[in-house]
Amino acid sequence: MLPVVRFPRIVEEHATWFDEVFATDEQRKHFREYVTGLIVGDEATVTAINNLFLERNDQSALNKFLTQAVWDEQVLNRRRVQWELARLARRPVSAEAGRLVIDDTLAHHTPCGMDGLAYLWDHTCQQYVWAHDVVTSYYVNRADQFPVDLRLWYQFQAKKERQQLQQAAALLRRQPTLAGQRQYLVDLLVFHLRQQIYRTKTVLAAELVTSAAQLGVPFSVVVFDSWFLHNDLIDSIEAAGKDWIGGCPKDRLVLVQGQWIQLQAYLATIPAAAYRPTQVHDQRYWTFTKVLTVKSLRSRRIRIVASFNNPDLKGPPRLLAANRKDWERTRILFTYGDRWPTETFNEDAKGHLGFEDYQLRKLCGIRRHWCLGLVAYSLLSDQGQPGHARQGVRAPFESTGQRCHAVANETLHHLVEWIAQRLTEGVPATTVVQTLLA
Repeated sequence: MLPVVRFPRIVEEHATWFDEVFATDEQRKHFREYVTGLIVGDEATVTAINNLFLERNDQSALNKFLTQAVWDEQVLNRRRVQWELARLARRPVSAEAGRLVIDDTLAHHTPCGMDGLAYLWDHTCQQYVWAHDVVTSYYVNRADQFPVDLRLWYQFQAKKERQQLQQAAALLRRQPTLAGQRQYLVDLLVFHLRQQIYRTKTVLAAELVTSAAQLGVPFSVVVFDSWFLHNDLIDSIEAAGKDWIGGCPKDRLVLVQGQWIQLQAYLATIPAAAYRPTQVHDQRYWTFTKVLTVKSLRSRRIRIVASFNNPDLKGPPRLLAANRKDWERTRILFTYGDRWPTETFNEDAKGHLGFEDYQLRKLCGIRRHWCLGLVAYSLLSDQGQPGHARQGVRAPFESTGQRCHAVANETLHHLVEWIAQRLTEGVPATTVVQTLLA
């Protein structure tokens, strides 16, 4: 990677919006460096980003900015969302068309001493992996899209850890020692503390919905997959006065003719003739819908939609649930389809902005890395027309990768100008080369 001699336009023009988050000019400089490095660099480690710049300090300064310096990443993220909302305000935006998409994604790593790292099941590769599990909220309003916030989910295997405590207690009864009793007491206190502070993914998702509403993000519907269909999230959405559409597990109990039966068992009684063809964009589905009482959702009556992508109804159906009993099947399918952009965001953040490339051990630095990645993602949207966060871009920049490449080309242009200026000033070419290779 050729050295960076000047910050790119999107960083220079918009970094001042975030300056109030930081206490010193040195922190503001490191903020610009890190965001630039995430966009144009090949690696998203502190050392790699620091090495990008021609006039650089020791990498320890940038590392301290992430891990020790006093600044609040949550405040930085709020400023970023305010920046995105200001972009939305440049033209009329309907809150009715706004969707808040709740999702989670794994930031993969090799086994190491990173805080919060857990051994988790990855459904994309059908195996267990070491990773951080990050719950995210993403805003979609037609062409306008941007990430809103995120939370790290901490694994807490209460049953397994309780069994380990019981085994330790049994060993102490057989072979009592002072050191063993002290260690057991510490482990017991840690267990109860973690038990008290543990929050499920749905609780974290509920926090994200409440936070988005408080920030004034204009949305009317929350969309999520079946993992999140629990009361904690549903209560939060309805308390905010929003509607919701989510995936629905097939084993949920529904009330049919006075009896509770699994949803999949009920659908097995539905004749094929009850499934109607439903067109969604260029895809045709065969769907059945019914308002049912769901036991696990405190006996809420909700609309269930079952859909197949073939007229023979082969394979498992996609099951959706919505609180709006008056919505027809087409509207529910269309709206649920709005969750797709969060999948492309996950791919872009990992593939182009180093979302899972960090080598930091402490959660403070890791969270800051993620937050700065969201800033980089938002700033890249400035290559589009005002108010359009992901579409209607200038020139042929149709993807995050193309946008990153365009910014990298801009930094190359700056470098050529810098070399030409030095040669014009009479600096020997050998000196210029030595400076670049230093």
